[in-house]
Amino acid sequence: MRIAITGAAGFIGSHLSERLLAAGHDVLCLDVLDRFYPAPIKLANLQEALRHPRFVLATADVCDPEALDDSFAQFRPEAVIHLAATAGVRPSIERPMTYVRSNVEATQRVLSASSQHGVSRVILAGSSSVYGKDQPPPFDEQSASGEPQSPYAATKRAMELLGAAHSSVHGLTVTVCRFFTVYGPRQRPDLAISRFVRALLADRPITVFGDGSFARDFTYVEDTVAGIEAALRAPRGYHVYNLGAGSPTSVNDLVAAIEQVMGKRAEIRREPQQRGDVPLTFASVAKAKRELGWQARVGLQEGLARFVQWARTAPEAYFRAGEPWSLLVQPPQP
Repeated sequence: MRIAITGAAGFIGSHLSERLLAAGHDVLCLDVLDRFYPAPIKLANLQEALRHPRFVLATADVCDPEALDDSFAQFRPEAVIHLAATAGVRPSIERPMTYVRSNVEATQRVLSASSQHGVSRVILAGSSSVYGKDQPPPFDEQSASGEPQSPYAATKRAMELLGAAHSSVHGLTVTVCRFFTVYGPRQRPDLAISRFVRALLADRPITVFGDGSFARDFTYVEDTVAGIEAALRAPRGYHVYNLGAGSPTSVNDLVAAIEQVMGKRAEIRREPQQRGDVPLTFASVAKAKRELGWQARVGLQEGLARFVQWARTAPEAYFRAGEPWSLLVQPPQP
């Protein structure tokens, strides 16, 4: 199959590219390599895929209709996996219009181009953030919140609704995969597991926001990309699937697990809870198991061990002077 992946140079996208190439697919990577996610990191992500003869890299902005049209016309994708987005709950509060363009406008551009070029299926990268803080756990696919807790969450829900509308009007098969706190090698270093591990490696304090009781359904990247691949075989029409481990872990327990894996104690520094954070994410995975034959297989302890092993020898591009790139690179302004 010929598969176009937007945002394929990112954390999840690069792992997905490698998996699909290994399965015999042709892969087009569409990635703008913007300043929010520096090019050296993305190129490091793609070092394996770039060696593959069935991999094509196009540095195109999916919000540019001409660039998108040209890329689709040349590659002729049969399926499109739309991962490109601006991530992060807290930055979205400061720069909401960046998120509206990157997450909402870009999704509509991808949907429209897919219909125009005869694509048979589009997979959209959803987010557990759409469940907000008012849903009973575990979260099932029918219970997205009507009160998003951040602009990021609102734009991810808008993406889903655009997909549903496009499927209804144009008959395109649209499958939404809602991700739950994906972690693993190449994870963005501003996210919790990466921050905690790198801090311990450098003998620096770990910063925990709030009292550490809020919990996340941490899901290893290998499981997430297996779920996306399974979604290529989802029923026709519009469908939503949770891709989560189905086992939330509090931040305090996460720190303890990392300490155990690394064999050292962390010095913890407490900061106030951040705006936009929700107390819990917890995936119901019954639908994905029933309809896609998918479930997470890598437990947290094993996943953390794999991540720590990678982090000990990670390319320097991922970490500048031991600090996350997000603190050193000026993000694009709205």
